[in-house]
Amino acid sequence: MVACLVLLGCESLPELAPNSDGGSAWQQQQAALRQLHHWQLNGRVAITHEETAWNLSLQWRQQGDDYWITLSGPFGAGKVVLNGNSHTVQLQKSDQQVFNASSAEELLFNQTGVTMPVSDLRYWVLGLPAPHQVQHRGFDFQGHLLQLQQSHWQVNFRRYAQVEGLSLPDKVFMVAADKHLEVRLVVDEWQLPK
Repeated sequence: MVACLVLLGCESLPELAPNSDGGSAWQQQQAALRQLHHWQLNGRVAITHEETAWNLSLQWRQQGDDYWITLSGPFGAGKVVLNGNSHTVQLQKSDQQVFNASSAEELLFNQTGVTMPVSDLRYWVLGLPAPHQVQHRGFDFQGHLLQLQQSHWQVNFRRYAQVEGLSLPDKVFMVAADKHLEVRLVVDEWQLPK
């Protein structure tokens, strides 16, 4: 088991392509992904902040602007559910307590102590930059987004999987060095509309 963990930590990134814009392959990939408005994933997320760590199960369903995120793990009795859109978000705990806010990140942190870039992760999990300023990005030779620096996060797309004719990330590692925070997402299953 220790050997597997060492190998996972030492896994090398795919080779970056020399062109900085990703070329026509990236343009095609990006256009296809931007048409994906409804999706669901099941996976796991590991969050490390200084000396604190969480290992959580994740279910995320996106329907246009609306999302439902279930995080199961060390939250007392079991899980929290975030549902919202770009204007408002609600968090429900397993004891049925409900909390509302305008920021998913703030609400999640205030109620659980967990920091996760929910708003931008909606795009990153698809292999897309969020729709605001990007400081840096890098691509592989197939036009996949491999690296992204955005919103104080360094995002590395470690692996892609073929899902219904699309290349979607199934391993995304994010680091916010200024906050001593690391988020590692592994997607076990993608579900796309037929």
